Amino acid sequence: MNFRYLYIALVIAFAYMLFLSWGQDSERKKELVEAAYIEQIEIDEENPPGESAGFVEIQNQKIIVRVSPVTGKIWEVRLKEHTFLKNKDSLGVRVFGFNDEGFKFYLGSGFTTNNSNYRVAEIYSDYLALVSEDGLVAKKISLKDDDYEIFIEDTFIGQGKGDDLTPYVAMYRTDGKALDARGGFFENSSYTGVAFNTPGDPYVNSRLRSVDEKQEFLQTGGWIAFIQKYFMAAILTPGDREQTLTVIPPQSNGGVYVMAAMSQPSKDFDLRSGVKHRIFVGPKVRTDLMTRAADLELTIDMGWFWFLAQPLMMMLSMINGFVGNWGLSIVLLTIIIKLLFWPISAKGFASMAKMRSAGPKLKEIQERYKDDRQKLGTEMMALYKKEKINPAGGCFPMLLQMPVFISFFFCLRESVELRHESFFFWIQDLSAPDPFFILPVVFAGLMYLTMQLNPQPPGMDPTQAQVMKFMPLMIAGIFVIMPSGLVLYSVANSGISLVQQRAMYKKYGASDFNSGVGG
Repeated sequence: MNFRYLYIALVIAFAYMLFLSWGQDSERKKELVEAAYIEQIEIDEENPPGESAGFVEIQNQKIIVRVSPVTGKIWEVRLKEHTFLKNKDSLGVRVFGFNDEGFKFYLGSGFTTNNSNYRVAEIYSDYLALVSEDGLVAKKISLKDDDYEIFIEDTFIGQGKGDDLTPYVAMYRTDGKALDARGGFFENSSYTGVAFNTPGDPYVNSRLRSVDEKQEFLQTGGWIAFIQKYFMAAILTPGDREQTLTVIPPQSNGGVYVMAAMSQPSKDFDLRSGVKHRIFVGPKVRTDLMTRAADLELTIDMGWFWFLAQPLMMMLSMINGFVGNWGLSIVLLTIIIKLLFWPISAKGFASMAKMRSAGPKLKEIQERYKDDRQKLGTEMMALYKKEKINPAGGCFPMLLQMPVFISFFFCLRESVELRHESFFFWIQDLSAPDPFFILPVVFAGLMYLTMQLNPQPPGMDPTQAQVMKFMPLMIAGIFVIMPSGLVLYSVANSGISLVQQRAMYKKYGASDFNSGVGG
């Protein structure tokens, strides 16, 4: 009996128990976060910063909007269908909001030279009308049925003297984490920043802390947005009115970033028909964003290989439309990808099979000419030519699949469709790591079997060969913190590849497991 393998098995078992304990502890932390969140929410919302009164609330099937009846600012938007944590008692994710740690994210609109306070004139379940105390301006906030858009109309209703007024709508945000982001690494934003389109560029974006100077441009039918993981808030400008879009960094530490859309100054009597604003606050679903404004779907970060990630996500959505399970859809899409790559993969596996079959001859040449490197190289090349072997042929399938793997990573990391979606059994959230680390362990096993099949490169250093044996454990360690949807793809991809490789090896008579890298 080889005690080294027993020792490795014990190490793996011990590591698994540690990871399992860590996972259970993380779940407990989430429960505590949720409890603290529910207790804290009433304290936070009792007295909004800079406000002298509470909120009035309107809502539809998608969002809950809370407005200050005094200033007319929207201080909170909560998404009904996207809960903070995956349980029936969890509150919806809060996009606009604030907390007692100094985080503020809110929206205001009106006229730049008018700062009058408001009072409530009318209120219904999805509609709010405010009138200023001086009787000069009015504000209407309404929600479209079953939608994420907020409609605001600012109107001058008084008898003015023809003064110039500049209509505006603006979002204000501090650089900090919302209370909703305390749920752990995978609930935090992978990218928090600003984004907008310009007449010359369909998509400009920057991390929040990288905004260090004012930017300003004229745009018709454009948009500006604060973006974060899964969700966003955007001002959608009208297609029939030119506006100045402005991005302003904080004027001091702890100040707010401002994104505003300002119309051309107008005489007050010209504003009695009202100035309308559209605000989108919701999840970043590509097919939905495409219908709202040009290039708005680019706010979903698809990474370097976006040209692959976007069609992959479309195919994944189509498959899910039939099967109704995102995890199963990932497996089916993996099978489709493997079938598409099969001709190329087959050539790579055939080259590896020939290389494996020629292993004994290569070893003999290496022993015979170990003291003559020049002759060794000549004889090896002659053998490759005779056996029609391409030493690098086995690398091509892996290189071709890497862009797909990276594209899938961005799809699964940024797609809100997979958030809180379950697969089967223990996988209840494809956007979060495997809670029991089963998929990373399965992947490590498949990778080990694959390495046993792969021929050892000629002249590989013995120490390097030993290090390679631990590669499955290192990759599995990385996958422990990866979204389970991505690991599920890797497991399916590796399992199918292993079956394909075994079939090709059997065809070429090179199916003996004991002559590979790990042998």
